[in-house]
Amino acid sequence: MNEHSIPPHSAASPSPSDPPVPALSAFERPVVRMRSPADMADALPYLLGFYPSDSVVALGLQGERRRQGGSVRVDIPPPGAWPAAAAEVVGFLLALSEQRDRPPDAVIVYLCQDPGPAGSPQAVAERLRPLSALLTRAFTAAGVPVHESLCLSAGRWFSYTCTDATCCPPEGAPVRAPGSTSAVAAAAAFAGIQVRGTLSDMHRELEPVVADAAVPLLHAFEREMPAISAELDREGGRERLRETTVMLIDAAVVRFRHGDSRLDDREAARIVLGLQDRLTRDRAAEWLDPPDVAHAARLWRYLARRCVGPFADHAAAPLSLLGWTAWVTGDTVTARVALGRALSLDPTYTFASLLYEAINCGAVPDTLCATLRAERAARIRRGGRRRRGRLPRCLGRSAD
Repeated sequence: MNEHSIPPHSAASPSPSDPPVPALSAFERPVVRMRSPADMADALPYLLGFYPSDSVVALGLQGERRRQGGSVRVDIPPPGAWPAAAAEVVGFLLALSEQRDRPPDAVIVYLCQDPGPAGSPQAVAERLRPLSALLTRAFTAAGVPVHESLCLSAGRWFSYTCTDATCCPPEGAPVRAPGSTSAVAAAAAFAGIQVRGTLSDMHRELEPVVADAAVPLLHAFEREMPAISAELDREGGRERLRETTVMLIDAAVVRFRHGDSRLDDREAARIVLGLQDRLTRDRAAEWLDPPDVAHAARLWRYLARRCVGPFADHAAAPLSLLGWTAWVTGDTVTARVALGRALSLDPTYTFASLLYEAINCGAVPDTLCATLRAERAARIRRGGRRRRGRLPRCLGRSAD
């Protein structure tokens, strides 16, 4: 999966000899001058919002002052796919930067991977050296010089471009000395920027539940499928199913607002199956305003993790809704992770694909939010006001 983003411009300018400047907040940002590979290694998780495990990251630099431009992240593929991956990274970064205003004038390349149980950071750096060379050649051929190429592994950094052992030791160096606080970390803390953990951690938080919890969920899906199929075969059944699912969702959001954190397995299965309908999913996306957007996000995360076994790809709908609520609330890190997982489950899921591309192009959700609010208001005027927090009588109140 690839991820790319356009960060905001920095607020002030360093001297031309101090590349690059990360943009750390939206208002009166502190400016950090990254003078060394150590500074560049330390800054990466703050620029992305997470530690990019098993990743190739390319950070574009703009202008003589080397301000931060767009960034691209892709998974590190098997060695046989490295040439294609290098070309992909270059293509993504060039396209992204041109959407912003201009091609990058230089680039920093990061290769991030931790060693296995019997490995070492230095061995990882050596194994990835050919990938660094491929990326350097690809960017150079595209007219973009590589300012620095680094490997980050197990808390150490290695430079592929510097051969001076006094500043870039071949055995690597700690990203941050124990007990120290770097200028990047201090500026990020001042700006309120938090690092979420590793990318792998964020993906694991969206994986289906396992072991004992999966069995009753699977049985719930298997019981509800025939009932839903029978309803769809009846005249007007699809519309009744939509309204039933919308009422279940409304009630679940209200319950989460009041402190609940889980649903009955039958109710969860019903909602997930109902969300496979596009119009139902679009109605669910109307939960976009504070404070309930946060409770809706918790519900979408909960439902995505309840898609087990043969129903795993059904998680594309709640994951896309999680990505949508994250985008609406400005959390583009979670949005990319959720939408990326949705597309890995169902590469043809158009809703996730469109949202993912919009975020990567630097779009804002304001117009779409206004459209959804207008549609909801029009439906209410037509008499379609929903009774929030109430379930259809035929399904009853779900137990915790």
